[in-house]
Amino acid sequence: MTFRDFTTQDYLEHPTFRKWVLDQDEAAAAFWNNWLQSNPDKESDVVKAKEILLLIAAPTYKPAANDEKETWEKVLWSMDRFGTKVVDLPHGPRRRWLPYAAAIFIGLLIATSAAFLFYPKAEVHHQTAMGELRTIELPDHSIVKLNVNSKIHYKDNWDKTHPREVWVDGEAFFSVTHQSNNRTFVVHTKDVDIQVVGTEFNVNTRRIKTQVVLTTGMVKLTLNKKRNQPVITMKPGDMVVYSAATTELVNKKVDPEVYSSWKQKVLSFNETPIAEVIKSLQDNMGITIQLEDSSFSGQTFTGSIPMDNIDVFFKTLSRSFEVHIDKTGTNTYKISNN
Repeated sequence: MTFRDFTTQDYLEHPTFRKWVLDQDEAAAAFWNNWLQSNPDKESDVVKAKEILLLIAAPTYKPAANDEKETWEKVLWSMDRFGTKVVDLPHGPRRRWLPYAAAIFIGLLIATSAAFLFYPKAEVHHQTAMGELRTIELPDHSIVKLNVNSKIHYKDNWDKTHPREVWVDGEAFFSVTHQSNNRTFVVHTKDVDIQVVGTEFNVNTRRIKTQVVLTTGMVKLTLNKKRNQPVITMKPGDMVVYSAATTELVNKKVDPEVYSSWKQKVLSFNETPIAEVIKSLQDNMGITIQLEDSSFSGQTFTGSIPMDNIDVFFKTLSRSFEVHIDKTGTNTYKISNN
């Protein structure tokens, strides 16, 4: 994971970030200031993380002697506001307890503020970086395999009366457990709502569309922003692709294993146009390929490509189509005719 992919929690836990904020370490400060100059769009995220870290790491407040009366009154007022009963102590014990009461009061404020900042909606978030796959167990013991550069979120507790709901951005494979009361499971994307009871399916929301491929069971799709469109019932082997932005809808039969092969860190293709293969490589491996001859994009490719070895793809192309591949940058390539 790169610093650009960091969440607020990642910043708070990173040793160098903590040295910069809490210890004012010169080397750490130089590093983060240089990084911010190269990534100005992340400044607001970094500032937010700094403020939270300073808040939760703030030293315990110790009131001055001449502030004791005012501080004690604020503590009593706060306790009374929240319905806490306070025993009226004599003047001596009250003075001795004042620093502790004030410390407890400030500590509660800090804890409450931090909890509000971190868990304002009581949701669980998972995210992967390029090159990272992750397996997640949901509250109902359903399993989600999250592909590279993808994320999901859901409520941190599921009761037995409401549907089980997950939101997806990127690509994920779901193995959904069946509940005895047939409680539904709903996956939300920008384009569709996928309703299931117990099944396995792949969801891909990249490139301004949602692609759903059903492996087992049955799912029902509700298309967002598609008027007068009935619910689509999918059976194993069905693939539905829909974009709410363009309202384009595709529904056809496919081999489900081809579309979920990424779970084994392999990309499989069957008579797939080279242009589509290149898009998949960019999405799953973070590489960019330039075609010098645009007519080549219509050629098709059949085979498997390890997600950690792009050379397999290039060697196959060189043998099959007599093309030349040049590496033009760290993750950029050019394909030209020999």
